[in-house]
Amino acid sequence: MSTLTECEASRVTPRLGAVAPLRYIPLHAHRDWLRELVDCGYTDLWTGESADADAVTPLALAAAWAPELHLGTAVVSSFTRPPAVLAMTAASMADAAPGRFTLGVGASSPTIVTGWNSVAYERPVERTRDVVHFVRTALHEGRVSQRYDTFAVEGFHLGRRPSQPPQILVGALRPRMLAVAGAEADGAVLTCLGASDVPTVAAVVRDAAASSGRPDPRLVAWIMVCPSDDA
Repeated sequence: MSTLTECEASRVTPRLGAVAPLRYIPLHAHRDWLRELVDCGYTDLWTGESADADAVTPLALAAAWAPELHLGTAVVSSFTRPPAVLAMTAASMADAAPGRFTLGVGASSPTIVTGWNSVAYERPVERTRDVVHFVRTALHEGRVSQRYDTFAVEGFHLGRRPSQPPQILVGALRPRMLAVAGAEADGAVLTCLGASDVPTVAAVVRDAAASSGRPDPRLVAWIMVCPSDDA
């Protein structure tokens, strides 16, 4: 089982999320589990995207079945969903769950991007930064014609702009991507860290945000837990 907890610049906030979907339970049978999450005090539901369920379908179901939950991707790849498709995905989820959706994007890995999806894994930091810029512009302005360092978009028009555009977080671990999360996005999704590592890594994100004049970043931490007393 995995949980996601969210913290702000100076304190841990009382937000606790779970990762969906549950393995070995079909998506159509998740309604009761989602209601139990709400009853147990969970506030958030997050999904990833590699080789299990896609990131969006479980969240769309949760938007209808558990409207109390905040929903987010942690994360979808900045490579495997083309920029315009990613913008439409974010807009649709934000429209389905107004004010309750966060888009988390990250570079993923060469295995997933190239080995499984036949997409070149090139300049992951720059690609993720460019995707953040493009998606934000599309969500807020609708029309985009722009040449970025890693791709170009000509004449795109997002026809369904959400009334409340989502925040965008970046899945990050190393210094350059952590800096992108702070300076270019609204925060970071942290994973593969021990508890003692989090303050050091979080400081990189916060320093980058401060240097760029951006607000204090959101930090979402993926924590693996074993709900058993059999260590």
